[in-house]
Amino acid sequence: MKPLFPTRNREAAAVARLLERLAQTDLPLIVEGETGSGKSFVAEGIHRVGRGDRPLVVVDCGAVPETLVAAELFGHAAGAFTDAGAGRSGWLARAGDGTLVLDRIDFLPVVAQLALLRVLEEKRFQPLGSRAPQSLRARVVALAGSDFAERRAGGVFRSDLYHRLAGYHVVLPPLRSRREDIVPSARRVLARQCRMLRHPLVFDGEAEALLESLPWPGNFRQLDAAVVRAALRATTDRVGVRELGDEDVRWGEVAELAAERLLTVREVSHSYALHVLARCGGNVSRAAQVLGVSRRTLIRWRAQR
Repeated sequence: MKPLFPTRNREAAAVARLLERLAQTDLPLIVEGETGSGKSFVAEGIHRVGRGDRPLVVVDCGAVPETLVAAELFGHAAGAFTDAGAGRSGWLARAGDGTLVLDRIDFLPVVAQLALLRVLEEKRFQPLGSRAPQSLRARVVALAGSDFAERRAGGVFRSDLYHRLAGYHVVLPPLRSRREDIVPSARRVLARQCRMLRHPLVFDGEAEALLESLPWPGNFRQLDAAVVRAALRATTDRVGVRELGDEDVRWGEVAELAAERLLTVREVSHSYALHVLARCGGNVSRAAQVLGVSRRTLIRWRAQR
């Protein structure tokens, strides 16, 4: 079976195949992952595979004021409240028998969490000011950040709603644990930019080594932005370290990741070693001298990337 997204990483490929199977079911899903790890892309893929000929409604739960969430979720009849001159369909009705994607579900206000829980339990909802209940027909896919477990443990997100939404709970691996996907992903973005700019571009070896060495705390979103900037900076048909600009000096982000226990000391040291190697133009002897390690150690680290 074709995976839901392209990857060369074994762990990510297993997740992609699982999502492909889940997409063909009606189970509500929670897709969790760090910012920029591809949750929205995955949600659209799930819809395309399972209900692609039906409506797709994507909403950002963290962007709607608490006082308006109920009206946005259920919709309202004309005159339901002040300024409601005409009726309006809510997220649930607009999704119909398609897919409702609740992005940043972990930021849904507590009052709205209870209302959503009742809808999922009863399989029906009622627009504000209306006496006619409507059936819930949409498949619900919820997207959450990497601190979702902490928010549940702290009582910020209701555990009963979590269990209703989590027909299956999938965690997307971050880009730094998918090193073999970094350069292919960067090349795809660069190819897209070439079509837009109508100018052929390729990465040189130093640039690709640098891309692989960085921790990418912003995941694919950060990588995408870095490649777009590099393509715009390029004055020849080659994209090198110079065009990638300041992506190589963001090591404060590595410290932040390590402090959050998202990176081990070994991962930090190996990533930095590869970064130095790229900055030294692939010269192992020079990079080993800068790092204060032996050539043999650096060669071993490079082989393990």
